[in-house]
Amino acid sequence: MFSVDGTEYTLKYNTKKVKTIETVTKTSIVGEITKNNGVMPYATLEALFSFALVEETTGSPVRQKQAAEMFEKVVQENGLISVNMAIVEKLQDDMAFMFR
Repeated sequence: MFSVDGTEYTLKYNTKKVKTIETVTKTSIVGEITKNNGVMPYATLEALFSFALVEETTGSPVRQKQAAEMFEKVVQENGLISVNMAIVEKLQDDMAFMFR
């Protein structure tokens, strides 16, 4: 999904992670996605990225602080809208029940 310094990473969402992210951001993820045609605030995207980033080959979670730093690189390399859409697509894949 994302490559940083030659390592491939992906996002993995589950109910526990989404609850944590909603607690931290004090907002509903589905609510944010439905506002503004799916374009979410920068801070929400950073939380969605940093809490769910895992190394693709091992499935090992990346520490949140490190993932937040990587978010900056990923946005600079791929563009904010591309990262936003990738996060929304992954949420839809992993948490389909939230979008029905």
